[in-house]
Amino acid sequence: MRSIDRAFFILAVLMALAGMLLGIQMGMAHDFQLVPVHAHINLVGWVSLALFGVGYRLGFARTGALAVIHFWVAAAGAILLPAGIYLAITQEQQAVVIIGSLLTLASMLLFLVNVVRAWNAPTAA
Repeated sequence: MRSIDRAFFILAVLMALAGMLLGIQMGMAHDFQLVPVHAHINLVGWVSLALFGVGYRLGFARTGALAVIHFWVAAAGAILLPAGIYLAITQEQQAVVIIGSLLTLASMLLFLVNVVRAWNAPTAA
């Protein structure tokens, strides 16, 4: 995936739109039971994914195969974590939120590995 930064940023914007729409819907219905879902869509989906994209764009992290794996793990986590919170709130089912949380943690660890690899890479003289 040549433009991993763009992939992260496009998904981040889509997640921001989803978070905004959920927030508007909650406000219109005067039902704020899903505020944790709204918050995690915005924080994990919008903020984290956008920062990953910026990090790759600015060269703070290496691109390549590990970056592509990072994208898919982060995307799955950003979708499954809020979906799991929704299921935990509405149906008292915890499995999806656990999987989403672990994927989100794994995505941050993958980003850390890519950042350290980029910083430790030899620079041109």
